[in-house]
Amino acid sequence: MSARSKAPASARNGLTIAVFAAVVLSMPFWLPLIGGYEALATKIVIWAIFAVGFDILLGFTGYLSFGHAAFFGTSAYTTGLMLKHVSADVLPAMGASILVTVFLAFLLGVITLRRAGIYFAILTLAFAQMFHVAALSIFQGWTGGDNGLTMSTRPELLGIPMTGLNVFYFAAAIAIVGFYIALRIRNSPFGLMLRSIKSNAMRLEYTGVYVRAYKQIGFMISAVYAGVAGSLMVIYEPYVATKFLHWSTSGEIVIMSVIGGVGTLIGPMLGATFMLYFQNVVQAFIGEQWKLVLGIIFMLVVIFMPGGFMEGLRRLRGAVTPGGASGAGADSTASARQPAE
Repeated sequence: MSARSKAPASARNGLTIAVFAAVVLSMPFWLPLIGGYEALATKIVIWAIFAVGFDILLGFTGYLSFGHAAFFGTSAYTTGLMLKHVSADVLPAMGASILVTVFLAFLLGVITLRRAGIYFAILTLAFAQMFHVAALSIFQGWTGGDNGLTMSTRPELLGIPMTGLNVFYFAAAIAIVGFYIALRIRNSPFGLMLRSIKSNAMRLEYTGVYVRAYKQIGFMISAVYAGVAGSLMVIYEPYVATKFLHWSTSGEIVIMSVIGGVGTLIGPMLGATFMLYFQNVVQAFIGEQWKLVLGIIFMLVVIFMPGGFMEGLRRLRGAVTPGGASGAGADSTASARQPAE
């Protein structure tokens, strides 16, 4: 890539980051105008971190994981135990949770990445459920079993209490940095390798590339995002529920990514925002049938907009501005396909 072509790309990425930061940091002010509330803004930001990390694995590499709850939940329990028994400061707790997540992701990656497609998805699901069962049985003395883990002290950051907007801006800063890193990964040679693996891993191996190492690193990076999100969830609400390790948590992040548009980074975060807004605001108007309505929306998106909300935005832009729709829509549509073994 020439220096002339790099400059517009850098400017475009800088503008993207600036707009993203402005939208995120102002969320506590505009979200209540559409029926939301301050605490919901914090939760959206945390799940957005989870979603953008998941997109690095699914959207870039093409590997669908149904076991990312293992990283989210394990990190949450590590953070909770650190806050409860070691220190109320969030930095040591988050540091320990990231180390545990990296170690766990390395072990699971070595085992699960031997397979692709549905076999990889089922393996990750099986391991996540094993952790969930372990938290309810052999480790219930540490995890609290069905009752979950509750902290008696409020987390703090260098003496600053992690309550209200303090938690939000702390999580928002991490989300902005995480999104910036994800953009850099996408535009880097490493990101190109991940997308090449998704396109045709076997052909890449024939060229002499050690594909297994790239998949392993991509898997671990995605897991770290999930671990950071799980740690922030405990800081946001000093309680660790066993649901954090349940397969339904993995299912939620998959739905968020597909609704928003995999392979786009922004799309999964839009999906997370939509899902949480729907669960916490819209359901108050439609009652107990909200899951049925959400299922219908998901079905319609998969059938008519395989690229998710991002594909819908591209279609709208193409309708308003002739020639405005880019060919990137095909990439996000194809990103749901799994690589061949």
